[in-house]
Amino acid sequence: MKSRYGIPSIFPRYLTAFLILSLLAVLVPEAGAFVDRGEVVSRTLPNGLEVLVQEEPSQKVVEVQVWVGVGSRDEPAGKEGIAHLFEHMLFKGTKTRGVGEIASNVEAAGGDINAYTSMGHTVYHITIANEYAATAMEILADAIQYSTFDSGELEREKLVVKEEINRGKDNPSRIFSQELFKTAYIVHPYGRTVIGTPESVDSVKRGDMVDFHKAWYVPGNMKLLVVGGVSASEVFERAAELFVEQGEKGSEREESVEPGQDKLRNFSLVMDTDPARVTFAFPIGELTDPDTPVLDLAAAILSGGRSARFPIHLRDQGIVLSAWAYAYTPRDPGLFIVGAMTTQDKVEIASRALLQQIARLQTELVSMEELNLARDQIINDKIFSRETVQGQAQELGYLALTLGDLGFNDTYYSRLQSVAPGDILEVAGRVFRPERATAGFLTRDPDSQPDEGTTARLLTDILKPAAESASTAAAAVYRSILPNGITLIVREDRRLPLVAVRAGVLGGIRYETQEAQGSYNLLAHLLTRGTSKRTAQEMAQKLDSLSASIGGFSGRNSLGITGKFLSRDIREGFSLMREVLTEATFPQGEIDLFKGQVVSAIKAQKDDMTSFALDLFRRTLFREHPYRFNVMGTEESVGNITRNGLLSIYRTVIQPKGMVISVSGDITVQRAYQLTQEYFGDLEGAPYDPGPLPVEVDRDGIVSERTLREDKAQTHVILGYPGPALDDADLEALEVLNAVLAGQGGRLFKELRDKESLAYSVFSFVAPGIDPGYIAFGIGVSPAREAQAVEGFLEQIRLIRKEPVSAQEMARAKRYLVGSHMIGLQTLQSRGDEVFFPALYGQDLDHALSFEKRIQSVTAWQVKEAALKFLDPENYTLAVVEGGVKGE
Repeated sequence: MKSRYGIPSIFPRYLTAFLILSLLAVLVPEAGAFVDRGEVVSRTLPNGLEVLVQEEPSQKVVEVQVWVGVGSRDEPAGKEGIAHLFEHMLFKGTKTRGVGEIASNVEAAGGDINAYTSMGHTVYHITIANEYAATAMEILADAIQYSTFDSGELEREKLVVKEEINRGKDNPSRIFSQELFKTAYIVHPYGRTVIGTPESVDSVKRGDMVDFHKAWYVPGNMKLLVVGGVSASEVFERAAELFVEQGEKGSEREESVEPGQDKLRNFSLVMDTDPARVTFAFPIGELTDPDTPVLDLAAAILSGGRSARFPIHLRDQGIVLSAWAYAYTPRDPGLFIVGAMTTQDKVEIASRALLQQIARLQTELVSMEELNLARDQIINDKIFSRETVQGQAQELGYLALTLGDLGFNDTYYSRLQSVAPGDILEVAGRVFRPERATAGFLTRDPDSQPDEGTTARLLTDILKPAAESASTAAAAVYRSILPNGITLIVREDRRLPLVAVRAGVLGGIRYETQEAQGSYNLLAHLLTRGTSKRTAQEMAQKLDSLSASIGGFSGRNSLGITGKFLSRDIREGFSLMREVLTEATFPQGEIDLFKGQVVSAIKAQKDDMTSFALDLFRRTLFREHPYRFNVMGTEESVGNITRNGLLSIYRTVIQPKGMVISVSGDITVQRAYQLTQEYFGDLEGAPYDPGPLPVEVDRDGIVSERTLREDKAQTHVILGYPGPALDDADLEALEVLNAVLAGQGGRLFKELRDKESLAYSVFSFVAPGIDPGYIAFGIGVSPAREAQAVEGFLEQIRLIRKEPVSAQEMARAKRYLVGSHMIGLQTLQSRGDEVFFPALYGQDLDHALSFEKRIQSVTAWQVKEAALKFLDPENYTLAVVEGGVKGE
């Protein structure tokens, strides 16, 4: 049996076999990829085991695999290596097969059996001729369910594993890689070796093996995969006969979070070996992170083939003997790793050369030819990997067990195809930061290694810090003010022949009165429903002919229009936007039509209990400020809105001074300025001044409002507080605080949903505004458990005020916020909005563009201080929409 072991499976999806083996010996890929496969049929057995079958009629062999959701990351302290040792023991006899019979039975049928253990899973697999597929399934079912774990065999196998450990100590590349992960992961179990230590392996007893089997080898934690020339119905039938063990629920994996890194980590090894080795690693996201395809392409550009940058500029110049780059992207956040083998006298020279090639990704746009070549390499490599049933099953198993998403390939492939040179530049600027590097060296002579100070200087001299890197260069922001007072913001982005435009002014419900609630919302809907030149139908036909869109928007603080056009049609797009902003006519028929639609939407909103409760909460929290209004207004206020009233707002509020126009996409700064000046430069008028806005009066104690909905089964509770303004110094700390509480990994979900089973969903959010906004906690519960839900919120508030948030929770919250922010910036419009709204609200654009830096700088102490300032368990606003069904 050739058991695979060591550090996590970390080789890239596209590296050549030579580079893979030279770095990591025999490791297994942690990630699937994205080439289309045949249809996968799935069925879950009564005991919880999922069986997945991929019929490949042309194949004469079949691959049978059992994936188990346990690896070295799940091992108890002091028992490191038990998952790998356990894998060995499953071949040491069952109730019906003696030692050695499992492998001999497979080989007698002309097959091959093997297994491996990784950080997150263990896999047992047999490759065999089609006619012996049932035999393979029976053998794996026997081993998985009925191994005996003989004490004598265990002691003998422990000796074998310790010899494996000793063999690893003789492999400098393995030692070097293990030390890299140990240094880069100081908390997360990715820093461990899969195989364990002699001491930890020695400590494992038969009882430990039995307990491990009972805890993890349960049907619900396993997948059976069969790929090849088989019949799915026959596989399902046979699987149901063979896998009959029920098992208990099993253990749940403990999540682990690596703290954010803001300081160089360094390691040095001295061994009597040649050649010398150099490596640099940088923290990145997990496999599902939107940056992953970008980083895979960056790695391919650096070392993906003989014409890549490392071979041409480093190896062929005699600086290194070999060099590699890859993105290790497992289930949890990974590493981008570059490294090289070089002569003992060129360690520092090789280090500088590696970093210079990384710096090029931060400062120079890669050519489309180079990018497309890298893209083809990744795709072709995956095509080759699927040539065998083993490769297909490997991919399928990872997607099914680790990601739980068989459609992930489509997501990855779509993102890979859309990556442009600017994306490489932007991501490189964020990822390759000097303070986040882990550097390592292995030489014969310690004097040939750069010391930590020299390494730090190399990094800071060559790699740009986040504030100067391509994070802004990739989408540099140009800002100017036209002579008439319009602020123009331009972000060039040449990935697609599209341009997104937003033009707006301050407005929205912040400027509304009690009697005119909903006016801005109605006005925004009607802007494109007729102008002095076109009817609503003619405007729609014109936009359709251009494959373009124009729409109005209005919210709590703003009013305006958005447009999206093919770059070839941008002149017509600007002309149409000018027409809508200055020549809208608001036909009475359109007003009546949309008033009816808005009233229907208001009525429908009453059946959305969360929205209904939030509406009650806002009216309770804000007694004076217009933020208390519903964006759509009320049935009465909408009914009172007149055409003259809409025209008055339109003519008064939309003025050039104070207007912001953002343009993002396939357009030059010069062209954007020219068009804006041409179509909007002649507008005149002073900014609208609504006069002083009402100011809320602070209130002490508990302010509560409730209403009864006899037709509803659930009670919906919103508990909240006055919140921050957009320019509040505590805003980032409050966002981190909310991320600690919110989401499926947050405290509210874990405590109120998972532990107390109070509700299907529970949420919290921070809603800042130009004026102070609000913070809200919400839940829908059985009426009888209302008090328990309120107390649950208050208990979490007390805890977050009492103790600083742990490093693990801080890291998770920050990663979630930054990741969500990046996911939200995928469209041209969203990238334009990133600067449009801050500019409209008078904020500093450099501040707006430094979201990640601001979030990462938040400390646990600041989170606690924000909780003490904003969240008081003795003073809060409570809105309750009480369900009519009692006592359930």
